[in-house]
Amino acid sequence: MTVTEQTNQRQERPRLRPLPSAAWDADEIVPTVATSYALVRFDGNKYSVPADVARRPVVLRAGSERVRIFCQEQEVAQHRRSYGRNVTITQPEHELQARLQGQRQRASQLGSALDGLGPAACQFHLCLQRQPIKTSRHVRRLLCLARVYGRDDVIQAIEKALEYETYDAAYVETLLLQERRRRELPSPMPVCPQRRELIEDIDLEEPDPAWYERLCDAPVEENSEENSEQADDESKDGKEEHNEQP
Repeated sequence: MTVTEQTNQRQERPRLRPLPSAAWDADEIVPTVATSYALVRFDGNKYSVPADVARRPVVLRAGSERVRIFCQEQEVAQHRRSYGRNVTITQPEHELQARLQGQRQRASQLGSALDGLGPAACQFHLCLQRQPIKTSRHVRRLLCLARVYGRDDVIQAIEKALEYETYDAAYVETLLLQERRRRELPSPMPVCPQRRELIEDIDLEEPDPAWYERLCDAPVEENSEENSEQADDESKDGKEEHNEQP
């Protein structure tokens, strides 16, 4: 080292600032929104978050090795960063929370569908919830009866069950079948798919029997009558020609 360099070093040393105590923050910060499946997309991959963070805005901080996810300035998830593509990185507790929340949402939707049948169904639903039974199983069975036999027949059977203070879907079905046998009504064939959850997602409108009456009472078009008369005349002519032949 020359004399000039030594002199410069002695003059610069007092002016040098100390190094920062913390490492330089080189994380990539990405504001985004968690999906309805409690997943956050980043760099072609998906990272899981708790179920209560689904559909909420989050901030993702991606370092060279870890991915951290914050919601309202609180860290809610941390994963090892993946440099692959189309990879879903999850944690067991996140999967369990999502499964339990999905079950609660489906039970809530089934309950709302049953309450929508009418006041009697809503009262029967409340009575089911007070019993030491699995309410969702009875609700699902009642909705299946409504799809097969129609809303009015099921409501009539539910009203009888409320009168007898018997809160059970099997009892409602028994009352329904007894009434149909008394009225000598045919039993429809229930749909039995391989995956029962598929039939629960189908929403059909209530059938309107008056449509068949309108169809039967509709006037016949004049053209169809003229065509039928013309066909009858042609058939008669054909028979006469056949008889005239030796």
